Amino acid sequence: MPAPTISTSPGRRRTARRGGALVLALALGFLGACSDGGDSASSAATSEATTPATSAPATSASPTQGAAESQTITATEGEMFIRLSADSFAPGTYSVEVTNEGSATHDLVVERDGQEVAATDSIAPGQSATLTVTLEPGDYVFYCSIGNHRAMGMEAPVTVTA
Repeated sequence: MPAPTISTSPGRRRTARRGGALVLALALGFLGACSDGGDSASSAATSEATTPATSAPATSASPTQGAAESQTITATEGEMFIRLSADSFAPGTYSVEVTNEGSATHDLVVERDGQEVAATDSIAPGQSATLTVTLEPGDYVFYCSIGNHRAMGMEAPVTVTA
C-alpha cells in the first residue's frame, strides 16, 4: 500500500467542507433521534436514505447496450472497508450506489492516475449516496478520503478493460 501523500490541493478544501457537513449531519441526526419518529431527509443533495443492501462477491460487470444507459455498481462501506459489487468493469457510465453500514461518517472518491474522477459528499452512518461516473479503460481506486481511512484500508482497486 503506498504511503499517504500530503497535498494542499482541492482535497484539503473538500475535507474542510466535509468537516462542516459532518457537524451539520451529526446535528440533524441528533435532532432526528429526538423527534417522535417522523422521517428526516438527508442534507446532502447527492445523499438519500435507503435500506442497506447486501453486496455480491467481487465479479466482473459490463454495461448493457446503449451508451446512454447507466449500469449500477454497489459500494458498501463500514469501519475501514469498502466492498464493491465487482472489481473489474467494461468501459461505460455507471451509477455508484454507496451505503454506509458503519458507525462513522465516510465518503467515496473515485481516482485514476492520482486524479479525482468523482466523489460523494460525506455519508452519515446508515445513509446512502449515489454518484455517476464514466469509466474508461485503465486502473482506478475507490476510497474513503475522510481522516486516515484510506491509509487504514478503505480502498478498493478497480480495473476497467475494453
